[in-house]
Amino acid sequence: MKVRRLLPACLVPAVLGCLGSVLMALPVDAAILQFWRFDNQQNRLLFTTDSGVQPRAQLIFNPTRVVIDLPGTSLGQSTVNQQVGGAIREIRVGQFDANTTRLVIEFNPGYTIDPQQVQVLGETTRQWVVQLPEAQRIEEAAPTNPAVAGVNTVNGEPGLSAPTQVDAIIATSEGFFIRTTGDLPEINVQEIEDGDDRRIQIELPNSAISRFLTPQSLPNNRYSVARWAADLVQTDPPLTRITLYLAPESPLWRARPIPSLGGVIVLPPLGVTLASIPDQQGTAANTEAIAVPPAPPTSAPPISPPPTSTSPPNIPNVPNDRRLVVVIDPGHGGRDPGAVGIGGLQEKGVALAISQQVAAILTQQGIQVVMTRDGDYFIDLDPRVQLAEQVNADLFISIHANAINLSRQDVNGFETYYYSDAGLRLARTIHNAVLQMIDHRDRGVRRARFYVLRNTSMPAVLVETGFVTGNVDVHNLNDPAWQQRMASAIAQGILQHIQQNF
Repeated sequence: MKVRRLLPACLVPAVLGCLGSVLMALPVDAAILQFWRFDNQQNRLLFTTDSGVQPRAQLIFNPTRVVIDLPGTSLGQSTVNQQVGGAIREIRVGQFDANTTRLVIEFNPGYTIDPQQVQVLGETTRQWVVQLPEAQRIEEAAPTNPAVAGVNTVNGEPGLSAPTQVDAIIATSEGFFIRTTGDLPEINVQEIEDGDDRRIQIELPNSAISRFLTPQSLPNNRYSVARWAADLVQTDPPLTRITLYLAPESPLWRARPIPSLGGVIVLPPLGVTLASIPDQQGTAANTEAIAVPPAPPTSAPPISPPPTSTSPPNIPNVPNDRRLVVVIDPGHGGRDPGAVGIGGLQEKGVALAISQQVAAILTQQGIQVVMTRDGDYFIDLDPRVQLAEQVNADLFISIHANAINLSRQDVNGFETYYYSDAGLRLARTIHNAVLQMIDHRDRGVRRARFYVLRNTSMPAVLVETGFVTGNVDVHNLNDPAWQQRMASAIAQGILQHIQQNF
């Protein structure tokens, strides 16, 4: 799934931009979209489901569309359209795939909106409002001239089928990221220098250009890359060429595919920092997730991070006949902050801090640890699962923080989720270890259809360490000492499970 999640937890502005937050466990049975309508007077879309859902939202251009996906939800009928008028052309509601209902707000050509002003608001996990800002009229784009410096170009064939689709080119905190879907091929990189003509060409065999990649979405004038071009240079077999046109002061960039991230990272040469590279624009050109500041992926996930925490007491003996592999998955990251709670506390930071310490403890005990992310960058759900499968992981532990409506600050506590029977054994062991080591409200072990639990072949659990919206939990989740105790307890549970089952 390459959709960015946006899940503000309530009508309070402090939690807007809460991307992909887990408010409530999705039920084992699919939710049903019961009601929806567009309110012209209030300029908003309302919808209701029969059980809790986790919306994901994104803004797409050419034409401008707000897309809201409801995972684990069925529509029960064919696509329904509602003509609106004015700046908005129509509302479409349909079954995107077997497990996802999609709502699309499509604007007429020549109109756009500020993504930072779109609000996805949930009074409960069943009742939602998508509040739109006033649409702005834009000038029709003139035909682009590739010879004009500073003009980005995209030349593809919309709908062309290929094993790989190039979806986006995004400025990151360490360079650029070319995001793809499908199979990621080996790439061909060529450096061209002919006087003032300096450019890098990245060719992706067996790939085509997604219709979502547009000239307006390319990161123009970033880090001394004057402009970009994405061209489908042949169709049989398909071949996409991405060109970086370099300003005179630009270094020669390097590129490499990272299958676990689902794309290609483009970085400056070793020893060259972005701070030393002129940046004419100052902010990323791409804004995909609504109301979320951009901070996409950086580098490949590391193996066995350095110790950052002390070991838990009474460490169980673990088998030493082979080195076990445990994947630790810090939830959310980058432009996806996860749940945002009291005082602006963001789930992504809490999850990463605890995950890093869990990884350090396990590493000290001879466990090979692979982290799906080790910094503040975005990783979609499927690459997390694929990474676990690629390293043949023995266990998968996803670490999160929970959220609910800010009007329910009395809701606090610890939850552990599983999907398979093997996951249930792991969940119970970790859950009991945490409750034995930390004075925490017990909200139980629960079964849920979270993507990372349903699609991993090894025992997998998702740990909700506390509620960022809880008046008790928020103080603990903000406390580094408490984070360390939580990490020690989770690690203790993992080691106990390993001792008992391997």
